[in-house]
Amino acid sequence: MSTIESILSEPITVDTSKAVADGGLLALTHAARHFNLAVEPEQLIHRLGRTQGVSDSQDLCRCAQWIGLRARYISTDMSRLDTLPLPILLDTEQGWQVLERVEGELIILYQPSTGKICRYPRTLFASHWQGSAVLLAEATEQPKRQRFGFGWFVPSIRKHVSQFRNVILVSLMLQVIALVTPILFENVIDRVLVSRSLSSLQVLGIAMLTLALFEPIYGFLRSWLFTNLASKVNSELSGRLYQHLMTLPMGYFQQRQTGEIIARVREMNQIRQFLTGSALTMVLDLAFIGLFVAVMFSYATELTWLVLGSLVLYFLFWLGVGPILRARVLREYELGADNTAFLTESVTGIETIKTNATEAGFLHRWERQLSAFARASFRAKVVGILAGQGIDLIQKLTSALLLLWGVTLVMEGKLSPGELVAFNMLSEHVTQPILRLAQVCQDFQHTLISMRRIGDILDEEGESGNGGLASVPKLQGGVSFRGVRFRYNEDGQEVLRNLNIEIHPGEFIGITGPSGSGKSTLARLLQRLYVPQHGQVLVDGIDLAIADPVALRRNMSVVLQESVLFAGSIAENIRLCRPQASDAEVYEAATLAGADGFIKALDRGYETQVGERGGQLSGGQRQRIALARALLTNPGILLLDEATSALDYESEAAVMTNLQRIAQGRTMISVAHRLNTLRHAHRILVIDQGQVVEQGSHEQLLALNGLYARLWTLQMKDS
Repeated sequence: MSTIESILSEPITVDTSKAVADGGLLALTHAARHFNLAVEPEQLIHRLGRTQGVSDSQDLCRCAQWIGLRARYISTDMSRLDTLPLPILLDTEQGWQVLERVEGELIILYQPSTGKICRYPRTLFASHWQGSAVLLAEATEQPKRQRFGFGWFVPSIRKHVSQFRNVILVSLMLQVIALVTPILFENVIDRVLVSRSLSSLQVLGIAMLTLALFEPIYGFLRSWLFTNLASKVNSELSGRLYQHLMTLPMGYFQQRQTGEIIARVREMNQIRQFLTGSALTMVLDLAFIGLFVAVMFSYATELTWLVLGSLVLYFLFWLGVGPILRARVLREYELGADNTAFLTESVTGIETIKTNATEAGFLHRWERQLSAFARASFRAKVVGILAGQGIDLIQKLTSALLLLWGVTLVMEGKLSPGELVAFNMLSEHVTQPILRLAQVCQDFQHTLISMRRIGDILDEEGESGNGGLASVPKLQGGVSFRGVRFRYNEDGQEVLRNLNIEIHPGEFIGITGPSGSGKSTLARLLQRLYVPQHGQVLVDGIDLAIADPVALRRNMSVVLQESVLFAGSIAENIRLCRPQASDAEVYEAATLAGADGFIKALDRGYETQVGERGGQLSGGQRQRIALARALLTNPGILLLDEATSALDYESEAAVMTNLQRIAQGRTMISVAHRLNTLRHAHRILVIDQGQVVEQGSHEQLLALNGLYARLWTLQMKDS
């Protein structure tokens, strides 16, 4: 037996008590070993954002792409298994299994439920497998990342190509009706009126009534298809946008206002409406213009050239108006985003506004911004109105010339009255799409602006890392800062200056210092929210600059000075990072955080709704729930960044009482101004001007009579 076979044949111990270990993910992680990829199902579960595993083959293919594989779902049969590349994921009656190899009449499978390699006769296996499978292959080198543009929407269009095809077929039927109707009118005028044949009139009348009946039916069907397609595309595109937004580094969010980001995300609706609405309708209508023009040439060449000449005028007119309209629309969008940002800031800071009695000042600023937006919007609308009226003028002139010239041709005997009527009806199907082009062009200008604004999000590089989901062992807690220098902006002041720190696994480290000394910056670098310009930050010997940030943060818990709770119950907020945690685990974490007492005192206990951002609870209660949330994951590193600053002395005493249990078995780093919370730390690091100026135990630092001793003396006097 070869080395590879011996590895693949080795049973894998499966912990069925873990909710994450569903058959699909275990099958995928086993198959990944064939490609020298080490993957943990827990990481895939975390990225899927569910408490359980994959729900269908689409989820499985998505997970395979995340770990660096190409995946494709197929429906096949037993006869093709010999020719397909291995390994293959097979969806059987017993769940997902991995086809390792085929040996004659034997099928060699890996069963995730048992963790063993099994052999089945072909005939027996065929009765338990319906032909569903997922093919896997190594991913080719990723192409260079392109800037956001219309090409970004191609995958969604390809995915829904069958619905696009249905729209085109229905549109074709509508265009056939539009083509046949003028011919029927021509026959009624030129033949029925001349011959006075009632039988012919009845036949033509029935045909016209039939077309009149089917036209609204096909129109409704096309609108329904458009709406259904738009909803699916919107869900997918918005999901992709939100997913990318979540990968952006912290620096992106700190450089932009929240309202501005929200306004940019909303621009996706404008793009979606354009692509699946007016633009698609216009493209379908324009595609049939050539057919109508050909029929028009068969009626009257001179009149056809007149209509085509008007199309040239439309085009030249928009060449002149388009750039002006785009500039006016861009200004309108920018001011609208400023209004959204200001409104968001006002609502989130309403308590500060009221307590400082600054409502009048904010109202004045809001009115000033609204006035600027109204002026910009008015200017954009004026250009849009002028563009529409210009198009309408060209259309009316064309119609007048067409009527005068057409009647002249009829009087000269070159054209019959019926043919003139039919020609006019056909010309409307050529000019109407062009008339709608006025609105479409305005929508297009809006869409270009929206794409530029969303491009600010999608063109931004996400957090760098290893790009896959390689297996990350549970952190032991060793932390090293080696010659770290960091500044938030290239031209900004250096916050950390040649910082060197060594923290051993299991240590309780306190970090303190004056405001602005770099304490919180140090904590952000440890969370890999930023990467230092010089030096290294290492955890268990792994350089965080090349580590997968998501995998790292899943092994580390952080409690901030102002931890955010999300709308939902207290239990849901504690379970945020571990949705599958049991009630007993939630209660234990809350007890350890000193939160169980006040939670049980509430009317609904753990099912109490906390409100938006936890607004129904006090600051101290929010902090204790945030601490419970952090402890529930049993992290290898627990980082407290001013986490006890919002606690009253009673709550702080409850947390301090459990401090030894909280710190047990993990590295705990506490950043704090209140030195009393650091007294029991193994070591206390004193940071000043981005450097460690003192370190030691509480007693040792007091004996040094340096910065720490002065801070301690000041706090003791205040207390």
